[in-house]
Order: sequence, then C-alpha cells, then structure tokens
Amino acid sequence: MQCKICGQEAQSFFDDYMKCETYFCPSCEYIFKDEAAIISSDRELKVYEQHNNTEENLGYVTMFRDFMEKTFLPYRTEIETVLDFGSGPNPVLANIMRKEGFEVEHYDKFFAQKKVYEGKRYDLITSTEVIEHISDIQEVMTLFSTHLNPNGYLAIMTQFHPNDEAAYLKWWYRRDPTHISFFRPHTFSVLAVQHGLRPLYHDQKKLVLLQKGSSL
Repeated sequence: MQCKICGQEAQSFFDDYMKCETYFCPSCEYIFKDEAAIISSDRELKVYEQHNNTEENLGYVTMFRDFMEKTFLPYRTEIETVLDFGSGPNPVLANIMRKEGFEVEHYDKFFAQKKVYEGKRYDLITSTEVIEHISDIQEVMTLFSTHLNPNGYLAIMTQFHPNDEAAYLKWWYRRDPTHISFFRPHTFSVLAVQHGLRPLYHDQKKLVLLQKGSSL
C-alpha cells in the first residue's frame, strides 16, 4: 500500500478493536485506516448529530479560545477574512471569531453545505477536529491552499497519534468510527511543502499553524 501523502510504502497492521487493516507510513508518519473501514455518509451524520457542542458548553468554548490564542491570534493584525471549514452542527468557533471582529464564513458538508468559499480567498482558514474524518487528504489540502491569500494562515486542530503501533492500538481517538486519518507534526511539514505552505507552530499534541507563501 502506498502512502496517500508521500507515496512511500506504508506498513500494515490489523486493529482488532476496530476490525480493520491500518497503514502507517514511516516516511511522513501518516496513519490511515483501510478503505473498507470508511462508514457510510448516513452513519457518519448520525454520529455527528449526537454531539452536543454549543456556546453554552463552557469547556467547548474554552477549547476554541485556547486554539485561537495558540495558533492565529498572534497574527491578528494580518487577518480579516476567515473560512471555518467543517463547522459542525453549531458553528461555535465561527461565532466566537465573529464576536472578536473577524469577517467569517463557514462551511460543513452536512450542516452548512453551500460552498461559500468558491471564487474566494481568505486570510485565515480554520479546521478543527475535521481532517481526521477525511480520506483524500491531498484534495482538502489543495482546497485550503487554493482559497488562502498569499501569506494567509491555515490553523488545524486534530489529535496527533503517538507514533508507536502498540500505543496507537490503545489510543482512544482511533475508536471513533468516523476517524480514519491520523497525523504528526512531521506529516503536516510534508504536506506544507507539497502545497506551498510553511509550518509556523505546533504544540506536539493537537494544534498546527501553517502559512501560505507570499508569491502563490
């Protein structure tokens, strides 16, 4: 099996709990579940509808404020227009950013299906707890790069995998049937080079900030 990101040979192992073949790329440290493990859109939607994420959930709001402070708020003066990609049933992050004075549009393949980003570019794209649900990583990274202004920022939140097979097989995050792609900071460094971006920040846990080149 070739890695979907770098094209190198990926190692395979079987996940007994999830009952699926899983692939690990030693070159870019990307982990992805076999295509047979990808659930239907109907089942995926039912999982998301169970989420109770609103602005009244203080823990949820705190998570987003921490994400903002550690990724793009240090560059606040350079950011006006924002796309929140994968906003979920309730666009909590988008609403928080609007209250902070950002001009925000949001998109979600289930809950806000209008592709508001078509024909537009943004100073910032945010994607929180989204990219782990995506099988075609190259497609979505191309979308992000295409719709960023030169020098624009891409802020992503996703749990970084432990980079060890035994630890991965005990890792809670993989047990969500909608989670099919898993990353490390190095994975995002590889993707950044491929898509005209450069890494600015990561926290070794779940946050990464990339910036688009000035001439793209």
